[in-house]
Amino acid sequence: MTAVGAGLAIRPYREEDEEAVLALLRVSLGEGPAGERSPAFFRWKHLANPFGRSFMLVAEADGRVVGLRAFLRWRSVLGGREVRAVRAVDTATHPEHQGRGIFRTLTLQALEALRGEADLVFNTPNGKSLPGYLKMGWRVVGRVPVRIRVRRPVRFVRGVRGLGPGRKPGPAPSPPSWAPSAAEVLGAIRDPSALEVPHGSGERLATPRSLPYLRWRYGEAPGLGYRAVVEGDPERPDGLAIFRVRPRGSLWEA
Repeated sequence: MTAVGAGLAIRPYREEDEEAVLALLRVSLGEGPAGERSPAFFRWKHLANPFGRSFMLVAEADGRVVGLRAFLRWRSVLGGREVRAVRAVDTATHPEHQGRGIFRTLTLQALEALRGEADLVFNTPNGKSLPGYLKMGWRVVGRVPVRIRVRRPVRFVRGVRGLGPGRKPGPAPSPPSWAPSAAEVLGAIRDPSALEVPHGSGERLATPRSLPYLRWRYGEAPGLGYRAVVEGDPERPDGLAIFRVRPRGSLWEA
């Protein structure tokens, strides 16, 4: 345990911290992409990852967890070699303790602890967290391109006008009846080599899309409702598409 300032200590995450950490994430970041901060989602994300358990530090004040810094372990390939990576996720500081440097302290201590274990650290920060990362020496390497295909232009325009702060989300979309769950589709595949795609031979980083990785990322994700379609033999498909449907205000996005 490391003492930082008056009444503040930094230490590794322990399993008995789960309830306090989930409460902290709720008050700091909301309910998350699955609609709730459930223990099942937290364990899937940070403990069941096939690349390894997340590295997590917590900040404690007066025996209470007031900060969290989590680095999700990842693997990539580049030029035929493996690149060990960690992704900065789930940064949370309790609103009552903001302004004490908890975010910076947790991040710097985590990076120092991970020195020698990771070749690369990456993140997809939002507008609020980006300035803090830049001050610590991180740099922007680019933006992920987004493509969109509008199926109903008039409804889309109306829906976009309705997006904004304070707007109520639309009804939760129903899963497509014609597409089975990703868990069902991925569970039916018997030949792992069917999904093997050459990666990392060029100059771009790529995640090896192995069957265990796909089953974890899309088949086992609690509450996200991924669906899948295959081309060819379900046990050894020629092609695979994975997607999910979610509300965006009054619009639906796939």
